[in-house]
Amino acid sequence: EIYKGIYLLEINGRLDGSSRFPSTKHWGFFPSASAGYHFSEEEYFAPLKQVVSNGKFRVSFGEIGNEAIGENMFVSTSSSGNANWVGAGSSKLSQYGMPSLVSNELSWERIRTLDLGLDMGFLNNELTLGFDWYERNTMDMLAAAVSMPATLGAAAPYRNNGTLRTRGWELSLGWNHVFNNDLLVYANVNIGDAKSFVTKWDNDARLI
Repeated sequence: EIYKGIYLLEINGRLDGSSRFPSTKHWGFFPSASAGYHFSEEEYFAPLKQVVSNGKFRVSFGEIGNEAIGENMFVSTSSSGNANWVGAGSSKLSQYGMPSLVSNELSWERIRTLDLGLDMGFLNNELTLGFDWYERNTMDMLAAAVSMPATLGAAAPYRNNGTLRTRGWELSLGWNHVFNNDLLVYANVNIGDAKSFVTKWDNDARLI
């Protein structure tokens, strides 16, 4: 939705389904919304238009889902093979491994992102600037995190286990100019930085 070319609003919602999760966890709903304020279109900004040709504040917030955990991670299965029997004829015997451990509560990993941005254009947009600050939280991280004793004979099950937080910023500068109505010259520079921290990890033993 755009009002007077100044105020912008967009709201979305998506419903994703995946057979990689138990039947009660197949579906996940992921909302998102974004808003903008095109302040360079306000009447009070008119005296600056010759220098600052474009200016807009942006904010967005939303979630997406991750299902990349492999197939049948919630189904307990046993591996099979053959072993040679020590004795006459060395006949082969079937052997089976321990059933795999699974979590019945396995569900979607959620990536939740907040972004604050500023877009500026100068001298009829020959010089442009864009800045973004963001925070991304990866929630219900899918991992085999809980340590198990080696005597168990089975690997730890995948489960929704922790939270990862990433905060960062990005700055972009662009310049373009047409010489003699024929030759277009442009350049772009981008720089950014981000740091990630595990803010939650369900492992009392502190072993991975």
